[in-house]
Amino acid sequence: MKKEQELRVKISPKIVLLTIVAAFMFSPLFGGGNIDMTLVKGGTFKMGNTFEESFEDELPVHEITLSDFYIGNYEVSQAEWKAVMGTNPSQFKGDNKPVESVSWFDAIDFCNKLSVKEGLTPCYTLGRNKAVTFNQLANGYRLPIEAEWEFAARGGVQSKNYVYAGSNNLDEVGWFKDNSGGASHDAGLKRANELGLYDMGGNVWEWCWDWYSSSYSPAKDKNPLGVTVGTERCRRGGSWQQVSKSARNSNRLGTPPNLSFPYVGLRIVRNAK
Repeated sequence: MKKEQELRVKISPKIVLLTIVAAFMFSPLFGGGNIDMTLVKGGTFKMGNTFEESFEDELPVHEITLSDFYIGNYEVSQAEWKAVMGTNPSQFKGDNKPVESVSWFDAIDFCNKLSVKEGLTPCYTLGRNKAVTFNQLANGYRLPIEAEWEFAARGGVQSKNYVYAGSNNLDEVGWFKDNSGGASHDAGLKRANELGLYDMGGNVWEWCWDWYSSSYSPAKDKNPLGVTVGTERCRRGGSWQQVSKSARNSNRLGTPPNLSFPYVGLRIVRNAK
């Protein structure tokens, strides 16, 4: 009894309080959980290609305002995918490599299952004919909307206005056709961008929520979801297979949501509330 009493005296109330605060800070409800994420402070930016002659789908340049959100520091890894889905569809195997060969629907399913696993409210509901409804107010994991992806790739409010995510030289920050050796690579081997995000240019393309359109026609300038109908979903960031131009922050591409490729994966986000 004496030893037990002495032990109780040695445990400082301040240490107990700090332990409780730390547990809360890194809980899923605070933006922590099992995915390494960074808080992106909201702001206003010009979305689209402001550097050079660009593809029509990167125009017109338009002003967008975003709320705060959390985004994964890395693309979802194969280890993270397996822990949630129980399988690994990737062609280039490796726990620390980004998961790939996943369709947009697979990515939606992963977000919902991870949310349920961590006690969060899923963002997506699957209806008839695979129609997906997006609850923007849910606290679960989700795919970024295109505007969030581009804002984060540009460095958010800390942007230095680079062409690629973190540099004007893609070789410094991403894996692409000229340096990849024809395969994906482990996460975080290249330099991060201004927000500490890795591989937003190159390695694998990243699915976004938005329907793809041949040009921007923004109907909403705050937290926009893009056009309301389409046949393809957007992907961003380029990959190990593409030339450097594909990895520019403003570049976008559309792909049918049921298709998968060994150069397309995902990065996930959450609302910051």
